Amino acid sequence: MNTMASFIVDGADLYHIYDVDGYKYIDFTSGWASNNVGNIHPEVLDASIEALKKYGFVYNHPLAIELSERLVEITPEKLTRVSMEVSGTEAAEAAVSYALTAKKRPNIISFYGSYHGDSIGARLIGAHEAGRKKYFEALEGGGVIYIPYPRSYKLPPGMTQDEFAKYILWYLDDLILEYHAEPERIAAILYEPMLAEGGNYIPPKFFPKKLGELAKKYGWLIIADEVLTGFGRTGKFWAIEHYDIDIDILVTAKGLTGGLIPIGAVVMSDEVAGFEKAYSGSTFAGNPAGCAAALKTIEIIYRDNLLENVERYGMEALKIMREWVDKYSFIVESRGVGYFLATSIETGKGDEADIEIAKRIFIEAKKHGVWVIWDDEPHIRIYPPLNMPLDILIDGLEKLEKAISVIEREYKEGLIKLPEKRQTIEFFDF
Repeated sequence: MNTMASFIVDGADLYHIYDVDGYKYIDFTSGWASNNVGNIHPEVLDASIEALKKYGFVYNHPLAIELSERLVEITPEKLTRVSMEVSGTEAAEAAVSYALTAKKRPNIISFYGSYHGDSIGARLIGAHEAGRKKYFEALEGGGVIYIPYPRSYKLPPGMTQDEFAKYILWYLDDLILEYHAEPERIAAILYEPMLAEGGNYIPPKFFPKKLGELAKKYGWLIIADEVLTGFGRTGKFWAIEHYDIDIDILVTAKGLTGGLIPIGAVVMSDEVAGFEKAYSGSTFAGNPAGCAAALKTIEIIYRDNLLENVERYGMEALKIMREWVDKYSFIVESRGVGYFLATSIETGKGDEADIEIAKRIFIEAKKHGVWVIWDDEPHIRIYPPLNMPLDILIDGLEKLEKAISVIEREYKEGLIKLPEKRQTIEFFDF
């Protein structure tokens, strides 16, 4: 029970998972933010089975048309066309392909820390971490231009988050366009409304609006990657609803089917879709079982008022997590909206030490009966199912805090051997 490898799932219910040793865990992962209406929701499962019984696997079936129409109804009014995909990775790649073809321009803007999948193409259009592009450098080609994301943690010295966000906008509008690519060579901005795999960061309110204004000024498309943040995760159906931004393409997957059947989709405007031939999709794109699961998931989210629950309960959770900043020496920030939550670790002894502490919290949390997300990062991320009741949510947070307190005690008593701090140049030390 002390390592990640020792954890093998033997079963699950809506809010819990069970391992082969008989232990029960409150599920704060939702299948990596996929099981948005809980693990194995019976209505979603039944809908998928019925579709399999009726259609098996075929290409042209009414469920794909019905889902396409429903996606157009629940996305921004400008988005009227749908391309079915199998996963978020394929959908992100397809969105970029559509944008490049529609604009007939070779470049896109992407963000450091962004994650759009793990295929070769998706790794190259994102910049999640340097190691993910190892050995693929020869394929990069320079068509993707990266800029910082306005995160709230580990900011440039002397800057607030708002100042950092304003600097990024200036950097894009001035330096990028002067020294990297002329504006008429850029097709689109590939943008996560909230930076998910990069650490659950939420940009300042003004940032997406100003980004959209730049895009409109230069004729760029805005691609919103809502693979993780969509389908109610933030208390709105789409994270872009928190901001005043006009998008041209929306990418969805993960929670689209309640986590049961792989499926993804690109929802786009007529401007993007009404162009010369562009190709996307694959064998199982828009499969009947996936479409049925998606339609039922959408129905459940609206019928059961899950958006309201997530918004209200998420505020309760964040209030508790923010108290940890004052209670524990290495907790420096807790942030989030809805059931999109994270807490960050900083020891002052370097990134590797911070990651080690976060890893130990993750392992200790298992011992206390709660399963959270830790992905070799100095954060603990929390993605409960949208229908998780408040009492189970609070119980899980209490268990997580007990784990944090154990690691805090061991840390203060010098019982944890931390990696050596990497030697870096100290800037702004004057």
